[in-house]
Amino acid sequence: MSTEAMKALAREHMELLSQHDLEGALQYYRTDARCNGFAPQPLDLDGYQHSMAQLLASFPDARFSIDDLIAEGDRVVVRHRLRGTHQGVFQGIPPTGKPVMMTAIGILRMVNGQIAETWLDADFLGLLQQLGAIPSPEQMSA
Repeated sequence: MSTEAMKALAREHMELLSQHDLEGALQYYRTDARCNGFAPQPLDLDGYQHSMAQLLASFPDARFSIDDLIAEGDRVVVRHRLRGTHQGVFQGIPPTGKPVMMTAIGILRMVNGQIAETWLDADFLGLLQQLGAIPSPEQMSA
């Protein structure tokens, strides 16, 4: 698979997540895919689907935007942002109605035109600070 084809697949995957079309996004994954960074242990495809469904339910207006796409070998790096409004319970935090923006970097490893493995490095700490669940550095020094 060419690097341009891998970037196109990653772009389409992110667009489907923005449309909250998890079934559509999952079509790009191998059935034995492993997803790292969503929980302390790697998730299988069912675990990934559950995690993403919870995130999208917590931020029902969530949209993903891509800042950078870099492809080399069998991997695509997607630097992106999630923007949305906290309207559902997230990690036990009741809805706050606050708008949020979270940055993240995802790495997708491709095998035969499908996602075989992902690694996510997302600013969940910053997200929890925006929701008021954890004090920000500014709040701690005040």
